[in-house]
Amino acid sequence: MPVRLRSRWIVKKLLLVLLACCLPGAALALPDFSYEYGHPQTPQTDGYIVSTSNAVLYSEGTVRIWKPSVGNTTLANTTPGEVIFHFPFASPTAAIDLWMNMPTFHWSYSQGHNFLWGSTDGSSWVQLAELPPPAYGGARDLGTVAIPSELLGASDLWLRVHLYSYGPSAASGGVFTNTAQLSRYDVNVQNTSFRLNVTYVPEPGTLALAGLGLGALGAVCRRRPARDGTRR
Repeated sequence: MPVRLRSRWIVKKLLLVLLACCLPGAALALPDFSYEYGHPQTPQTDGYIVSTSNAVLYSEGTVRIWKPSVGNTTLANTTPGEVIFHFPFASPTAAIDLWMNMPTFHWSYSQGHNFLWGSTDGSSWVQLAELPPPAYGGARDLGTVAIPSELLGASDLWLRVHLYSYGPSAASGGVFTNTAQLSRYDVNVQNTSFRLNVTYVPEPGTLALAGLGLGALGAVCRRRPARDGTRR
């Protein structure tokens, strides 16, 4: 390789390394904030669950869940079990990746119908997901949650879960409201039931440094005219 071309190649490599160090965490697949849990009691212990209403932690064999304390005969006259999360961040958010285990079931004694909302202030809510009851004997789960742009750019994320369990026996509570669940966890499997990864808006200094690096890289990549008028 000619000396001049080799020099340009080395400069390009050095600049790419510099940019990789300066670009925000998203470019390196490293979130600025990361949180996940399996057992549904964990976020309550960690302080991320800030409010509950008509919701109870429940054990059923090896399974642990949040479910409604009591339900009712129809969806219209059922008070949902409510669980509210609050995640404060160190900086405004640029990207939010959310995955939640929030299944509904359908049995002869009751069926489940779940809703998820998001907010940046805990008062104005945007619906993120709805899980109606599945066919009889089936199950339906949530998984990845699409986060709309109106929930980005703030330093807080609130999540509000509503768990409706309704049917002939739902008013009795107990096992009869296990058809609407949040954070289903099996102690034998130790599965993840919630995962949140957040990338912050990069600091102005980081963007400026990255911009300088890109500008320098562009200058190196431009080929100068040769004496014969051709491009090198």
